[in-house]
Amino acid sequence: MLQRVKKQDVKADTWVRPDPLDYCLAAWKDWMATTGQRNLGARIMGGLVGETDGHGHDLHEAQHSHDMQIAAATDAMIDSLDRIHVWAIYASCRIATAWRFPNADLVVTAAAAREELVLKLKKNECTRNLF
Repeated sequence: MLQRVKKQDVKADTWVRPDPLDYCLAAWKDWMATTGQRNLGARIMGGLVGETDGHGHDLHEAQHSHDMQIAAATDAMIDSLDRIHVWAIYASCRIATAWRFPNADLVVTAAAAREELVLKLKKNECTRNLF
């Protein structure tokens, strides 16, 4: 049986916008783990299979495509960083297994790499709308 409740008694969590850098890095990690540079352009034919709208436009495929564009842009921006910062991003995202710079602190270097990556992602056409 449903009960009426006063509006002030209802507790709803407020929506918190995700951190843009964490979103870009999560998409990038997924891209690196699943497709990376191995995607040869093979796509699902939307009009034949999947959850399409009848006109060949699958919303899940469109969101996945958008995430992969963000991931590819993030990959390009990571590759444009200094080698120590690239390695710090890889190590902090658990893609690299070892820290190859014994004279540098991973925590300090990773923080500096994240700051530099944010600046580059803010300037990138594909990712600047997230910031």
